[in-house]
Amino acid sequence: MDWKKFLLGSLVSIIGITLISFGAALSESMNMGLDPFTAINRGASSLLGFSLGNFQLGVNLVILAIVFFMKKSLIGWGTIYNMVLVGYQVEFFNNLFGNFFTVEEMSLVIRIIITIVAIAVFAFGVAIYMDTELGVSPYDAITPLITDRTGWSYTPVRVAQDLIIVVGAYFLGGPVGIATIITGFFAGPLISFFSEKVSQPIIKKLSLNA
Repeated sequence: MDWKKFLLGSLVSIIGITLISFGAALSESMNMGLDPFTAINRGASSLLGFSLGNFQLGVNLVILAIVFFMKKSLIGWGTIYNMVLVGYQVEFFNNLFGNFFTVEEMSLVIRIIITIVAIAVFAFGVAIYMDTELGVSPYDAITPLITDRTGWSYTPVRVAQDLIIVVGAYFLGGPVGIATIITGFFAGPLISFFSEKVSQPIIKKLSLNA
């Protein structure tokens, strides 16, 4: 194993995951919602009295076990980083933002502008995380598992998956808002843009240097 390349890839992957968490927490702090998976975990964890980090880690472990037995090729170190870090990082950034501003004192226009920035940061983080090719998150592995077994197309399956999770998050009292809809259904083009224009060139250069 090329340890230098692995460690560099791991660092870049963790940076991407941190940006995902930062963007998600920032949009939630604006009362604009979380991404679908984190939103349903936020709702369920609140109802059951768990912290988001602990609950999301538990859910990820269950999904990971299923993925491991059905298609372990989807699992990599990036999978582990994602499942362990996101929930705790979202909690950390939420607490951090709470010390810097009070959303009730902000105008709707300012909140919308900040949410747009948050979604862009989230999408950029996803692009970086995916382009390291160190494995997908347990939640993101669900659609490939279904398409492999059924032969269905990826996009409609992923949209249906996210829609079910958004509905579940809503009924569990999770933070569902405009950011939830955008990140769940319309962030793809933005992620592709960041991937092609920014993250892939950077990762390619870093790999060559490694």
